[in-house]
Formats: sequence, structure tokens, C-alpha cells
Amino acid sequence: MSFSGNTTKESTTTVNNDGWWPDLSVADFEKRYRLPFDYEEMILVDGLQLGMAWANTQLKHWREGLAEFDYENLAAVPSDALGGESVKLIHYRRAVYCHAKAFLLQQFSTVNRREAARNEARENEETESTFLAYAQHAIASFKGESPVTVELI
Repeated sequence: MSFSGNTTKESTTTVNNDGWWPDLSVADFEKRYRLPFDYEEMILVDGLQLGMAWANTQLKHWREGLAEFDYENLAAVPSDALGGESVKLIHYRRAVYCHAKAFLLQQFSTVNRREAARNEARENEETESTFLAYAQHAIASFKGESPVTVELI
């Protein structure tokens, strides 16, 4: 169910990745992250592509470190599993979906809708920051690192 309560739309689109990282389903993204029904499918595809590009860049050095093993794709990389899925896949998907949702929530104010349907939490910069932090935490978890960072002031 979306924020608006509509449940009749379900995408059949899969967003193709680069061949090594997994392709992701728009319908899965919509279901897992309760996206507003008002988004057109191409906006969701754009968000997922941007999330994939971001996550792939964040994990570039990690992937390069596996070059000697010649893994065909992420699914071939040894990983613990939960619910029949690779933990690496779970963290990767979360990183992409959270980054994409942060981007998409900020776009919501430009989507044509009735004023009565307005929900400030969708457009709040704090909400965007929260989902960007979730994405960073997922990348850290993927790499087996702590999500806490420290900077010298």
C-alpha cells in the first residue's frame, strides 16, 4: 500500500544494472519502501538508476579487491544468507533503495497532486537525510565496517 492507500498499480519493470551488480525490480522497490502511488514509473526507474550508480561507485574499490577471484557477479561472492538471500545482496538492495527513496521524496513536490494529499514528511529535508544515512549504513554493513565515522576538526 502506498501513502495514498492505492494498491492497484504494480510495475513489471526491472532496472538493469551493469551485469555484475544485481538488476532490481521497480515493484519490489515500491512494496518494500512504500512509495507514493503518485509517481510515474519512469521517475521510479530514474531513482533506481541513480541509486544503483551511487552504490556501485561506493563499492567500486570493494569489488576491485575481488578481481583475483574472478567472480561472475555479486551472487557468486560467498556470503552468509538470511531467508535464502545473500546478506551482501540484502545490504546492496537496501543501499540502492534508500538512496533512491531519498532522491524521490525530494522530487515529490513536483508531482502533480491535490493539495489535500500533501504530506510534509515526504518533502522534509530531514527525511531525505535519514534515508541517505540509511544508504550509507547499508554500504558500511555490506563492507563489514562500522557505520560510525569520525572526522578530525
